[in-house]
Amino acid sequence: MNAAALFGRQKTRVQHHTTVRYNSGGLGPIFHNYNPHKSFYGELVTKTHIAPTASIRSRNVTVPNVGGFVGLSYRYTDAKLSIGYRYDTFLNAMDTGIDATKKSNVTFNGPFASISFGIGD
Repeated sequence: MNAAALFGRQKTRVQHHTTVRYNSGGLGPIFHNYNPHKSFYGELVTKTHIAPTASIRSRNVTVPNVGGFVGLSYRYTDAKLSIGYRYDTFLNAMDTGIDATKKSNVTFNGPFASISFGIGD
């Protein structure tokens, strides 16, 4: 098991951008409301909206970290082989909000393997 605390500045810059693409009509002759005077497939329309200002937030934060690992090690004369599973999570480490602050955890987990070699005496 392990625990730690990270101290630092958390900066967030968000700009919202939306693009929509759709067919304006003319879905083909298989539908009962088919209009022969309209284009068979209609017109492809693209609309884009970009928010006028970016949201910028910056503040000092303390991020707790908890984790642990389970594994096996085998030691040779000048080397060590380790395998196992590791889990680490950083609580409220990221600001993932768009218009307002929203705190989210960041987690790393999975199997690991390491080889260590001794140099010298």
